[in-house]
Amino acid sequence: MLAILAVALAGGLILNIMPCVLPVLALKAFSVVDHARDDASKRRMHGIAYTMGTMSLFIALAVVVLVIKASGRKFGWGMQFQHPEFIAVMTCIVFAFALNALGVFELAISSNREDGDEDKFWGSFGNGLFAALMSTPCSAPFLGTAVAFALGAEAAPYQTVLVFATIGFGLAIPYLLLTLIPGISRFLPKPGAWMETVKQVMGFLLLATAVWLMRTMLLQVTADSMASFMFFLVALGFALWLGGRFGGVGAPPFRRWVIRGVQVGGLAAFGYFFVSFAKPEAIASASPGIVAAGSKPDPVVKDGHLLWTPYSKDRLAAENARHRPVFLDFTANWCASCQTNDKAFIETDTVRSAFERTGVLPMRVDMTVQDDAKDAMVEDVLKNEKARSGIPIYVIIYPDGSRDLLSLVITSAMVTEHLDAAAKKYPAEKFASN
Repeated sequence: MLAILAVALAGGLILNIMPCVLPVLALKAFSVVDHARDDASKRRMHGIAYTMGTMSLFIALAVVVLVIKASGRKFGWGMQFQHPEFIAVMTCIVFAFALNALGVFELAISSNREDGDEDKFWGSFGNGLFAALMSTPCSAPFLGTAVAFALGAEAAPYQTVLVFATIGFGLAIPYLLLTLIPGISRFLPKPGAWMETVKQVMGFLLLATAVWLMRTMLLQVTADSMASFMFFLVALGFALWLGGRFGGVGAPPFRRWVIRGVQVGGLAAFGYFFVSFAKPEAIASASPGIVAAGSKPDPVVKDGHLLWTPYSKDRLAAENARHRPVFLDFTANWCASCQTNDKAFIETDTVRSAFERTGVLPMRVDMTVQDDAKDAMVEDVLKNEKARSGIPIYVIIYPDGSRDLLSLVITSAMVTEHLDAAAKKYPAEKFASN
């Protein structure tokens, strides 16, 4: 268990440099500068509040995992992004943070203290929640081992909670250390008008993050549902502006509570009557599973890019029947790690040349939208892997039924090496005319 917790701590720490969390790095850096002139005790409190935020989110996620496990269903890391409802909540949170950074409203938790320290501590707690939430679609080295253990049937409930809490602690370590190191203020720039500019720039980065999230949601719901949600975001923005303009800290208590009631009631009514998450109907397409006898393999590169074949169980079986290995890429629009790997290590001249040379068929398994058959495929591929959970997954399926599962962290050289190994077992000339 100690080894698992050490791995969980390392995985949480590495999450800080993963693409999913990059949008909030500026938020944390700004917070460090903002509190650099505070006394040591206040800085420590901000660090502790931020850490409690990250750990609280991961503990809440652990509770959700336990409920899902109790129901007999499987849960994969990041798979919550297959549900448009979850993405909608994420988008609303990011959008609200963006409006706050742009000055549309000021986040005020309490007005009972003149110096506002309590508000700032709650803000650090909220930043921790936000950072943890943004990290959930990312897979990182070491993280898979810890999560796979926590999601496994052999893990006790307290172990699952402990592992997830440790991941949250690992995520918070960099900021926590910055708030605990004495004399750090000497190495930071002085607060000034430039901080407001940085804050507003950060707001636009967060708006871009909201657009990225909605891009995923667009693939999961109908156009009408997407339009209704976008109008809800407008209503959310208006409600937050209304609170900031007429129900801020300086307003009388009665007015503040009336404005809050209007905000909550109006948004609830709008969401209930106008927002839906209807899924688009499946579009029938020609089956890619039929491979005519005597036909040559389809080209694997076109116009300088890999020509990915959409996943089909029938097509996979047909290609294996002609003694052709298939390279499966399990990816999703919401998986930042998957997108980064594809652009940096797969869609390269080296790998494209390897696919052309070996004749291995590149097949993409898109996990953006929930699909029970694809989820079962993931579970089957990883059934013997104690250190993996969720995507990205890269695996070569051989005609004899064996599999070659690549590691979570890949390079172009690694992919090329595995493709060449597949070609040695099943040369292209052997299946080209079968």
